[in-house]
Amino acid sequence: MHLIVTAAVIAVLIVVNLLNNKWATKHYLMICFIATASLIAIARVSGISWEELGLARDTWLAGVYWSAAVFAAVALFYAIAASLPLTRKGFSDKRAAEQGWTSVLYESTIRIPFGTALLEETAFRSVLLAVVADGWGWTWGVVVSSVVFGFWHVLPAFEFHENNETAAGMLGDGWRAKATSVVLTVLGTGAAGVGFCVLRGLSGSLLPPIVLHAALNGIGLAVTWAFARRLRDL
Repeated sequence: MHLIVTAAVIAVLIVVNLLNNKWATKHYLMICFIATASLIAIARVSGISWEELGLARDTWLAGVYWSAAVFAAVALFYAIAASLPLTRKGFSDKRAAEQGWTSVLYESTIRIPFGTALLEETAFRSVLLAVVADGWGWTWGVVVSSVVFGFWHVLPAFEFHENNETAAGMLGDGWRAKATSVVLTVLGTGAAGVGFCVLRGLSGSLLPPIVLHAALNGIGLAVTWAFARRLRDL
C-alpha cells in the first residue's frame, strides 16, 4: 500500500512539474493550489495523520516561533552576501534585470510563497516525507523526498544556466556545461531538501520550511533584481 501511494504522489509531482515548466506556465498558481490540495487528500485518504504531515493544530505556535527565527536568519544572510564583493557576483541574473518592480513584488510576495514554497514543502516535507516514513522509517522518508526534490529542479536548472552570468562564466556554454549545471543543481537542491527535512523534524511543523523556502527564494529574487538593475544602469 505504501509503495502504491508513494508512486501516486511521485506521478502527480511529475505531471505538475511538466505543467508548471512546459505545458501550462501561465496557470502556475492555480496548478500549485490544486496540486497542494490533491497531495494532502492523497495522504489523508491513505491514513496519514495531520501530525505526520506537520499540520497538527498543537504545532502551530511553535511553527510561528521557528518561522520568525528562520526568516530573520535568511534576511541577515542576504544582507551580508549582498555587501561582500565576492558573494555579490552570485546575484547577477539577466532575467532579473528585465523585470519591473511590480513583477518582482508579485513574485516575491505571492507567486513564491503561495505557489512555489507552499506546493514544494507540502509535497516534499509533508506528504512524500510522511508517506515514505510511515512505511519505511524517517531516514528513508528524508532520503526519498530529498532525492525526488533534487530531480524536481532539472527543468528549471536549464533555464537558470542560460540566464545566470556567474554560472555560465564558471561552467561555460554548450550541452556539457548545461549538463554539469543540472547535475550540480540536482545535488545542491537534494542536499537542501535534507536541511528542510531536518527543520521540519525539529520544529514538528510544516510552517518553518515553507517560510524558509519562501524567504530564500523571495528575498533572493529581490536582492538579485536590485543588484542586476544597478549593474544595467551603470
